[in-house]
Order: sequence, then C-alpha cells, then structure tokens
Amino acid sequence: MAYKRLSEFAAPAQATPDLWRIGAVLGLMFVTVMVLQQLVFIVVAGFGGPNAVEAIFQSDGTSAGRTLAALFSHGLFALGLVVALRAMHWRGFLSLFGPGAHAAGDFFRVLYWLVPLYIGAIAILPTDYDVVPNALMPTNRWLLYLPLGLAAVAVQAGTEEVFFRGYLTQQIAAGTREGSWAWMAVPAILFALLHWTASSGDNAIWFCLWALCFGLVAADLTARAGNLGPALALHIVNNAVALLGVSLPGPAAGLALYHTPFAADAGVIPGLMPVEFALLLVAWLAARVAIRA
Repeated sequence: MAYKRLSEFAAPAQATPDLWRIGAVLGLMFVTVMVLQQLVFIVVAGFGGPNAVEAIFQSDGTSAGRTLAALFSHGLFALGLVVALRAMHWRGFLSLFGPGAHAAGDFFRVLYWLVPLYIGAIAILPTDYDVVPNALMPTNRWLLYLPLGLAAVAVQAGTEEVFFRGYLTQQIAAGTREGSWAWMAVPAILFALLHWTASSGDNAIWFCLWALCFGLVAADLTARAGNLGPALALHIVNNAVALLGVSLPGPAAGLALYHTPFAADAGVIPGLMPVEFALLLVAWLAARVAIRA
C-alpha cells in the first residue's frame, strides 16, 4: 500500500516496457554526450582560445570555474537522455517527473522541511575538527557565486534523479513482474557504483554504501509520492550542503565556503559516517512527513 502510486508513476513506460531498450538508451546517450561535448569544446575554444578547454575542464587543483564546469556538464547527459527517450520510447522528458503539478508541489513541500533541517544540523551537530575557510572563496565572493552554484547543483542532482529515479525506476517497474523490488534495488546499486572513486582509498566503500542508502531512500520517496519531486528536493539540498557549504578538498570543492581539514581518503572518515547515515534517516522521515506518506 505504501507504493500504490508507483504504477501511476511508471505508467508512461508501459507503452514500451522492454528492458533491452534501457541498454539502447544508454548507448544512444553515450554517443549524444560525446557529440555535445565536442561541440562545447569547440565553442569554448572559439571564445577563449586554444588553451581555454584545458584551463576549464582539464586543469588540476580546485577552482570555482572547474567545479561549475563539472556540475553543469551533467546537463549534457540530460540532453542525451532527452534524445534517447524520444528515439527509443517515443515519449517526452517531462514524463520522467510524474504528474507535473504534484511533482512541483511535493518538491517545494519537501524543500520547505529539509532546508532548515540541514542548516540546523550544520549549526548544532558537534564535530571533532575545525573547518578551513576556502581561501579562493571569501564570503563576499561566495555570495556572488551562490545563485550560479545552486543552479549548477540543481543541474547535477536533477540529471542524476531523472535518470536513476526517473527513467530507470519507471522502465524497470514497467518491465518486471508486480511485487518485484528491482525498480528500487537496481538503480540504487548502479547509483552506488557511480560513487566509487579510487582517490578515496579504503573509504570508497563507505561513500558507495552511503550512496546505496541514498538511492533506496530516494526510490522509496518517489514510489510513495508517485512523482520525482521529493527525491529531487532531497538530492539538491544534500548536494548543496556538500558542495557549497562544507566540502572535502578536491576538484569539486571550488564553490564551497569551507573545506574539511582532511581529504576523502583520511582515516577519520569512517568515524563520521554514522552521523551522515543518521542525517539521511532524519531527512527521509522529514520528507515523508512533508508529503504525508
């Protein structure tokens, strides 16, 4: 009964439920993204000169420009999905969100609960370390970048949600027998594997495990609501805090106001994970209260 709205959410996929189409969509997305990426490189080189592409997309270190480029580049995958969805399923991009009015309403209801929750968690939860101000992003500059940073996070998080909890969830739910949990498990597992990074060392398993739990939570909220709004709000708020607030040092930390004094492979990470899991649990419960599900 908790997931009685799942069939309504997956209804747009019922016309073409063949699971082989998922592989075809992935292949077509890959080709489309490669073409779009080359077009972006050509445009950037045309306006900024031959060294502009390397300076923005391939430079080492942490900078606001590189972080923005990395986040906004997820939009190419969203465009690839638009093309593949039309070619392989003959349906539009908005069908991935569920009923539009409900998705928008649930998005803002969950956002209303989660923004103060995460801000309060940052202010109240004790830590055993002092954050380090980002020398390249003083407060006045951070505030100027904040609207652009939020837009970039929305593109990045939104692209992941429309693919994992939108497209994959709908297609797997439509293509498997009733009662199967593949619609929840498969996207969550793939989402977790996407978060595996060698630079995290032994801590990579912790980041993947957290991403797995996030994927399950996001899928649960999507099925309960019958739309993508709650999961999208949760993803954007979580990533905004992690990328714009306090971030681990690295290429994606250029927009953060503060950095942690340790990197992703530090031995202190496992001891911090229980708090991360607890915050995710509370956020999930708060989102359920917001959508009354």
